[in-house]
Amino acid sequence: MKIDGVGESFGALVRAARENRQWTQADLAKRLAELLGKDVNPLVITRIESGKRPVPLAEVAALAQLLNLSLDPLINPTRLRGSADELRQRAVEIRAEIDEGHQQEAQLTASLASVNQQLLRARARKDELERELQAIEQAARVRPSSAEELSIFRRSVGLNEDGTLPGQSEGDG
Repeated sequence: MKIDGVGESFGALVRAARENRQWTQADLAKRLAELLGKDVNPLVITRIESGKRPVPLAEVAALAQLLNLSLDPLINPTRLRGSADELRQRAVEIRAEIDEGHQQEAQLTASLASVNQQLLRARARKDELERELQAIEQAARVRPSSAEELSIFRRSVGLNEDGTLPGQSEGDG
């Protein structure tokens, strides 16, 4: 049995808000169950959205909280007033605003994609630099410094640390 237009309007608002969040009915049922502390079958959401199930006030409040909706429009749907011509004009205005919203969304989505690409490139460069730094630091730990290399070389060819032959001073050269 269907309930009056308030239930149908409420259900339509719940469905639109759920779909805007890209939640399935099962997702919403799970979240609602967690908030209410009781099991909620996804079929309950189906029946709410179709206006076929009366919704207790606690569930209305929980749905409003989950979907970030104001309670007033949920329980007091907008009553349309005006002549048919006025309503048609308002519909044209709303469609234009919706189209503008779609265009903004497309632009922002494109900007987001560009920023994501830049972020990926920056992360890849950072990772590349970190690998290079790690290799350099590892090589520096393994390889003696040039002063150490010079000292080892001098000893291997029998020179003093100052580069002179044993028994010879620097000034004798």
